[in-house]
Amino acid sequence: MTKFSMAFCLLICLSFLATAQKTIKGKILDNQTRQPLGYAMVSLLSPDSTFITGQMTDTAGIFRLSNLQNGRYTLLLSSFGYSKFYQDVILDNTGGSNLDLGTIALTTISSQLNEVIVTGEKPMLQRQADKLILNVSGNPLFAASANTFDILKKIPGLQINADGSLQMTGGSAPAIFIDGKQVPMSPEELQNYLAGLTPEMIASVEIINNPSSKYNGEHKSIIDIRLKRDRTLGWKGNISSNIQQNAYTLADNNLLLTYKTKKLSYTARLGYTAGTSIYRYSALQHLANTNIMATQNNTPTNNNNFNYQLGIDYNFSKTHHIEIIGRTYQSNRHVNSFNTLHTTAAAKQPVSDIYTFNNTSPRQQTYAVHLNYNGKPGKSQLEILSSFLKISNRQNEDIQTKNLDGHRLLNYWKTDLKNDILIRSVQADLSGNPGKGKWSTGARFAVTTTNNQLRYDTLNTLSAFVPDSSRSNSFQYDEYVTAAYVAYERTINKWSYSASLRAEHTHSNAITQHLLTSRDYLTWLPSFSVTFPLEHAQQLHVSYSRRITRPNFAQLNPFRFYNSPLNYFVGNPYLQPSKTDMLSLAYNRHDLSVTLFAGRETDPMGRYPEYNPVTNVLEYLGRNLPYNDFGGIEVSLPLTINRWWNMNNNIRGKYKKEVTPYHDKVYAIPIFDYTLSGSQVFSLPKGITFDISYLYQSASGNGLYTFKPMGSLDLGIRKSWLKGKLNSRFNFYDVFDTYRYHLTFREKMIINNQLQHRYGNHKIALTLNYSFGKSTHTSKGESKNDEERRAGM
Repeated sequence: MTKFSMAFCLLICLSFLATAQKTIKGKILDNQTRQPLGYAMVSLLSPDSTFITGQMTDTAGIFRLSNLQNGRYTLLLSSFGYSKFYQDVILDNTGGSNLDLGTIALTTISSQLNEVIVTGEKPMLQRQADKLILNVSGNPLFAASANTFDILKKIPGLQINADGSLQMTGGSAPAIFIDGKQVPMSPEELQNYLAGLTPEMIASVEIINNPSSKYNGEHKSIIDIRLKRDRTLGWKGNISSNIQQNAYTLADNNLLLTYKTKKLSYTARLGYTAGTSIYRYSALQHLANTNIMATQNNTPTNNNNFNYQLGIDYNFSKTHHIEIIGRTYQSNRHVNSFNTLHTTAAAKQPVSDIYTFNNTSPRQQTYAVHLNYNGKPGKSQLEILSSFLKISNRQNEDIQTKNLDGHRLLNYWKTDLKNDILIRSVQADLSGNPGKGKWSTGARFAVTTTNNQLRYDTLNTLSAFVPDSSRSNSFQYDEYVTAAYVAYERTINKWSYSASLRAEHTHSNAITQHLLTSRDYLTWLPSFSVTFPLEHAQQLHVSYSRRITRPNFAQLNPFRFYNSPLNYFVGNPYLQPSKTDMLSLAYNRHDLSVTLFAGRETDPMGRYPEYNPVTNVLEYLGRNLPYNDFGGIEVSLPLTINRWWNMNNNIRGKYKKEVTPYHDKVYAIPIFDYTLSGSQVFSLPKGITFDISYLYQSASGNGLYTFKPMGSLDLGIRKSWLKGKLNSRFNFYDVFDTYRYHLTFREKMIINNQLQHRYGNHKIALTLNYSFGKSTHTSKGESKNDEERRAGM
């Protein structure tokens, strides 16, 4: 109770100045349609054109610049496809604390060159305090992108692994937010959701590399995808279909429907995935008896997956609104995994050939409900987010291993896996601007419960299946997280700063084989950031934060998961959480972005191999390492060569040193690597866009393995039809089939093996996207700003 009280006391230990502030507010419209312009850039400049502060308009076209000092300024308004707007403003004591500029209309611009329509330029990258904003809407660099993953590939510092997982600065997996709030999803459901978003649906992507303590402590980095908002009333629709072809065919189909009135908004999303994906694993291992064992594992997965989402957004007053979202994801797959083990003697004489068939039908059912409230009680802003998520996994395996020559049955296993995950969370955030600064405070409570049962049955000599206690297991994990934070931000002259402190109390119980592991700990997570505007549209941003990483279910689960009969990995229920301290320095000038970062992760979690020279079994186990030092530099420079040629170039250099105790020796090997990525986009006549994207990752590694260099080349072409309502895209991914992971163990005297993972990235894809609908009338602009929303898992 004491620790909980310490965390809760953060909610009331805030003081702030009560002096007057100056505010500039207004609303931006299209001069022809008189519709609000959402996501327009608002910049406040000094008389010498030095950037002071700025923001993007909300979806109603409204902006509000607060915490300003008296003086003379220039207001700059800009949006893609519109002429820039400048206005001189003066703040003094005679005009009160608020300067309302009213409605400002921006004028559209257009010109035509050889049937290539150019509607102005909008920077691909913009820095706004701790956020790096990637402008997607109308940007030719993303015209040929098939889905969100193609867009994210162009983000500096972000790596998309071959299996679809994401990795940011410092090696962390970013949290994905949609319109300022995180929607809890399983990894499989999240990838399916991102694959269904096309560039036509996305306004911008905001990247926070070093989040403040206002965010969930496990968020080391955040990618916030801002969807386009259509304020016209009536109904709209968008349908997209993506067909991929490599050795197999896979199709993703998505339908989005919206209907809006002045008070209510209804949203329906439907998705269906059918076809087959492929994963290949191979290994070459020198055994203790000098024999060589070659492993080949081909795993095609047949998919029959559905997802549905229904949402209602109700504005019951100008300052209060509530949102209800319900969704489900139904995954029904069939996997036919074929594994061969080919063993030869040193003189290349065959020793044995065996193969294993694993027929399994994994199923996942996900149900989620979200209830959110946003309002303004008095002069404060209150937001309450609540979510309920239930994930049920079921899997039955039929595993047969035979001799390849005589087809003699060597062993026969059957498994029954049940996994149920239940997540409940509620979060409240309160903020206000009573003085020269802005304060915010909030609390969160989340409960995660998992119940898992794995049963192995083995065929004995009497041709009967009997329970296999050596492989069967049960695992139950309960986790309770209570968190609270306080934060304060202010602008003094041209400098902006923010400071925040978060406390997270964690209580967990893990039960396996009747053994109980209980943990109880309180973690303090401070952060601060300072922004320095410089001359000529330059800016420096310094930030520091401490974050926590709790072991996830896969890392804790002590079940065996086999790659082959002699190769498996198993989790560790005794893993401890890790903590990461990171300092970041970011510099921006126009489109140029340079970021330096350095940090240390204590108690990082990793896997290590153990080889049994008698049985030739190779198992991968989990544990905490002492620490991991990292640092690096990221540079991004989008360039416009001319009106029909745009390019983006990203360079990242990284340093890493993992301290890895292994077999009575400590490995602390400094590792330097670099990544080059970019794209060349050509706007051709007849509304055609051609995209060439490339990626190269140099040789790298960790404490125990070395990684070979790898890269890929992607091609994309896009054409619009029916006045932009229909868009077709053709993409050829990994043209030369070079994107694969190749690992070699460093200490060959201990384990002499090589591993390779391939995920079927060498493929072609055809995407069709069609927008339709009819607006009955237009809506009036709302006075409510879109607020930052956070929910956590």
